[in-house]
Amino acid sequence: MKEKFSCSHEQNAKKLFRNEGLKSTPQRMAVIHVLHSSEKYLSINEILDSVKEFLPKTGLATIYRTLEMFVELGLVTRVHFPDGCHSYTISPKDHSHQMVCTKCDTVINFPDCPIEGLNETLMKQKGFKINNHFVQLFGECEDCRI
Repeated sequence: MKEKFSCSHEQNAKKLFRNEGLKSTPQRMAVIHVLHSSEKYLSINEILDSVKEFLPKTGLATIYRTLEMFVELGLVTRVHFPDGCHSYTISPKDHSHQMVCTKCDTVINFPDCPIEGLNETLMKQKGFKINNHFVQLFGECEDCRI
């Protein structure tokens, strides 16, 4: 198993797990590997199918729990689709948001944050400090508009 999961994302995940007092289980490492190996956002079922290639007895509940933990740790980014489904990918190094095509489900990351200046304004006007935020834009990608 260790030979299959040896890239920097897996090593960084192991280090984060140790720092958080969590175990580097084969299932967790397989999910990291699957997400890192993909060039697109993956659904829970796609992740499960890929993990089962390494660990056939892995269940859907394990994948759900693992992904939720990874999102909370900041390892993984979850994208919400208009139909209520979610897809996941390794979190980008820098802060970003997503544009989701409602026709082909393509996800495009954009680094510009529309919330940056809002935090100061809300602190001054309302005494409210933003600790975290989530922004996704829905529309049609260039290919689907043609």
